[in-house]
Amino acid sequence: MTTGKTDMTAARAPFIKRDETVRSMMADVMIAAIPAAVWAVWRFGPRAAAAMLVSVLTAIASEAAFPLITHSELRIGDLSAAVTGLLCAFCLPASAPIYAFVCASAFAIIIAKCAFGGIGANIFNPALAGVVFARLCFSGKAPLSGDLATLAAGGLPSTPMYDAVVGATDGALGEVSALLILAGGVYLLFRGVISWQTPLAFIATAAALAMTFPANASSVQYTMYEMFSGSLILGAIFLTNDPTTTPSTGVGRLIFGAGCGALTFVMRRWGGDPDGVAYAILTMNMLTGAIDRLAAVTLRRTPRGGENES
Repeated sequence: MTTGKTDMTAARAPFIKRDETVRSMMADVMIAAIPAAVWAVWRFGPRAAAAMLVSVLTAIASEAAFPLITHSELRIGDLSAAVTGLLCAFCLPASAPIYAFVCASAFAIIIAKCAFGGIGANIFNPALAGVVFARLCFSGKAPLSGDLATLAAGGLPSTPMYDAVVGATDGALGEVSALLILAGGVYLLFRGVISWQTPLAFIATAAALAMTFPANASSVQYTMYEMFSGSLILGAIFLTNDPTTTPSTGVGRLIFGAGCGALTFVMRRWGGDPDGVAYAILTMNMLTGAIDRLAAVTLRRTPRGGENES
């Protein structure tokens, strides 16, 4: 005889609505990042491979050490630490000292992730938090792309547009080849790991603002360089789709992406960081809860028969 009761288990984000696990999702992210990682080694040499390896191993070691000290649950097998370490490396240049990669990954895991309660409890994207920490600590030893400084000054980079798109230029390890990052994004969309709303809103908003308010007379060229310089494409594809720190509804993701794009444009134009992407996403991370509540109100007001949100 049944009692009519249903067994329920309390859990926290990420909430996965498909026949997937955190491990399989993280494995897909690693697969999607392989082309950009291989290009980084081809472009910058063995040092790039060493930097990515050290960054990933530091993240894994930090994830393993923290539970041993705090007697909390060990979740090293879900691959989230490895993904965080790789993304930390992607956001730093090959010329940065190895200890900068170590510090970025250790801060990302210990402070930005585990100290908040581990995966699903962190409010900031761990990789970006670690990267910002490393940039602030080692700003003179981890320079950003020279193209960004030129754009911030109102000029156009001397780098041919083709080189900026395919990655035949300088910059952080994982950001230089926008083409390969976009290819990875297509794979993640096909696998259902990320949604289309946030990347599209991010890129479209940044492009629209750059086109409307160009820093020089060549508005089209200026906009193209804004899109393909720095970590804008990397951020839109890999760093704004963390299920823990970004909204859970389609409307919320559109708002979040648009906010990231607008803040990136503002910070690049008037801020102290010529890239601005990391600070823009971290700022929007703080607003994720408010955005989800706003999206919920919007959906409740949608007339019956309107578009359903996923």
